[in-house]
Amino acid sequence: MKGTLSIGAIQLILACAISAALIKPVQDRLDDRVGKSTKVLDLLYFGSPTAVKRLALGYDGLLADVYWMRAIQYYGRREEAQRRPVLYGNLAALLDITTTLDPHLLNAYRFGGVFLGEPEPMGAGQPQEAIRIIDRGIRAFPLEWHLRFDKGFIYFWYVSDYRKAGDVWLEASRVPGAPKWLEGLAAMGLSKSGAVETARMLWQRQYDEAERAEVKENARKYLLTMQINEDCWTLEFFVEKFRKRFGRRPAMLQDLVSSGLLKDVARDPSRVPYRYDPASGRVRISPETQLGYLKKMPYDYRDPFLKKLEERYGPD
Repeated sequence: MKGTLSIGAIQLILACAISAALIKPVQDRLDDRVGKSTKVLDLLYFGSPTAVKRLALGYDGLLADVYWMRAIQYYGRREEAQRRPVLYGNLAALLDITTTLDPHLLNAYRFGGVFLGEPEPMGAGQPQEAIRIIDRGIRAFPLEWHLRFDKGFIYFWYVSDYRKAGDVWLEASRVPGAPKWLEGLAAMGLSKSGAVETARMLWQRQYDEAERAEVKENARKYLLTMQINEDCWTLEFFVEKFRKRFGRRPAMLQDLVSSGLLKDVARDPSRVPYRYDPASGRVRISPETQLGYLKKMPYDYRDPFLKKLEERYGPD
C-alpha cells in the first residue's frame, strides 16, 4: 500500500529508537572503561558532521535528536566535566553534528549557544563558538528574532562588546513580528550609561522566556546575585558616609538607622541579615544563606553603581 513503511524501515526506526534510549548507559560504560585505562574522559567517537551524516542513511532527523540529547547530557554531567581535560571541549563538535544532521532544530542553536557562551564552570566559556553556532541558526531561520536576541546577549554579557550587542538587537528589532522592546534594548546597549539596566533586562527576559529549566535557573541566579551585590554596595556606601560624618565606622549596621542615614537595613532575599565587618567596612552575604547565588559575575559594575549613589545622595 502506498505510503506504508516497509518492514525493514520499521526495524531500522526501532533500532535507532532503542539506540537513543541506550546511548547514555552505553556511553557511561565506555567512559568508565576509558577513564580507568587511559584517564582520557573526553573522547568523541564520531567527530565529523559529514561522516555522521553519511552514516545516518537518510534518517538525519532521528539521529539529530540522538546527538542533541547527547549534547544535553554532555553539558549536564557536571561531576564528570570536572574530570575532563577541558570541561566542555567537545560541546561545539556535538552541536555542529546535531545542526548538520538537522539544520532546523531551533533549540540546538538557542540553548547550544547559551551552553557554549556561559563562562566556566557553568558553561564552556567559548562565546565566539556560541556566536558561530547562532549565526548558523540565523542562516537557517532568518525570520527568527530570538536568535539575534541570543547573539546580542552573548556579545553584551560574555564578550563585553556593548556596541556590537546593540547593533545585533537593532537588527532583531527589524525582523517582522519582533517585539517593540527590542528597540529599547538596542538603544540601551548602545549607551554606556545603560549597561547595568540592559544587563538586568537581559536576565529578566531570559528568565521569563526560557523553556529549559537549567537556563531559567541560571538567569534567576544572575538576577539574585545582582540584587545581593547592589544591597552590599549600598550598605558599604552608607558605612563610608557614616565614617566621614562621625570619624569612625559604625559598630553595627543598625547604627546607620539610628544615625538617620537609612530608614532600614536591607536583608538578603531570604531575609537573612548581611554579614558586616566593622574593621574593613565590608558587607557580605551570610554563610548561613543558601540562595544559590554566583560568587563571581563576568560583568563588574560596582564603580558605576556607586557613582549613581553619589549622584543621588551626595558624596558626604
